[in-house]
Amino acid sequence: MDHINGLGGAFVFSNDPKRLADWYTAHLGLAFEGSVEFGAFYHQFWSLHRDDPARRLDTTFAIMQAKADFPPPLVHGDVETYGDQPFMVNLRVNDLDALLDRLQQNGIEALGRQDEAYGKFAWVRDADGHRVELYQPTMQPPDEG
Repeated sequence: MDHINGLGGAFVFSNDPKRLADWYTAHLGLAFEGSVEFGAFYHQFWSLHRDDPARRLDTTFAIMQAKADFPPPLVHGDVETYGDQPFMVNLRVNDLDALLDRLQQNGIEALGRQDEAYGKFAWVRDADGHRVELYQPTMQPPDEG
């Protein structure tokens, strides 16, 4: 049963979606469409379906106006534990080291860094205080099987 073929989107609700979208634009280079009047800002990532390359698939990262005031996330230094906030966005990056250098030049320090055989990871906090995971996959040859 192959009913699910990917993630259609991730939706982050914010008390100030423009400020948060502006942070992702300024520091991570995401170009958003949308507006305050629209109530959302969104960025689409495109890929090709693995079994039918003629089909384009999109994943939308959206920052939307919250309907209620959310308290700021609990902030503590331990980035080794997952599950201490209601969600975490994982953004795939091309060059983690270059991005971390750029973020540091803009006053944003990485909360942690971890290199694994399958990829490199680092964590930062966005303008709302949520931990964001930055992920650079290791280049591996495609499966032959």
